[in-house]
Amino acid sequence: MFLMNNILCLDIGQKRIGCACKKDNVIIGLPVIYNFDNIKTITQIGQVCREHAIEKIIIGLPKNKNTLQTDKIHTFAMEIAKKLNLPIDYVDESFTSKEAERILQNSNLDEKSEKYKEEVDTISAKLILEQYLSK
Repeated sequence: MFLMNNILCLDIGQKRIGCACKKDNVIIGLPVIYNFDNIKTITQIGQVCREHAIEKIIIGLPKNKNTLQTDKIHTFAMEIAKKLNLPIDYVDESFTSKEAERILQNSNLDEKSEKYKEEVDTISAKLILEQYLSK
C-alpha cells in the first residue's frame, strides 16, 4: 500500500480541533484549532496544510454512533475536502479521549484547565493517526 508522506489528522470537537501530523515518518502534535466559525476554521486548517505540505487528511469519527455530532463532523469534513481539495479518510476515534486522559493522568495539569483539554485533543489526534498508520 502506498502511504502518503505528509498526513494531517484532526480530532474534531465542538469547541476545539486536536491536530497531529505525520512528516518524514514521525508523528507530531500541532497546536489546537478553536472551532468557532467554519470559514475561519477551514482557513486555519488550510494554513496548517500548506505549512506542512499535507497530502491527505484523516478525521476521527465515532464508529457505530449515528449521532448529531457524527453528522456534523462528516458535513464539516466534506466542506474541508471541497475547500482544500485534499483527500479525506476516516478512522474510528472511539475511546481516544479516554486513552489521552489516561496518558495525562500523572501530569501536573489541572483537569479543568484549557491547557489540559488542549493536550487531550492533541494526544487524541496523535492516537487516531497512529491507528490509521497501523492499518
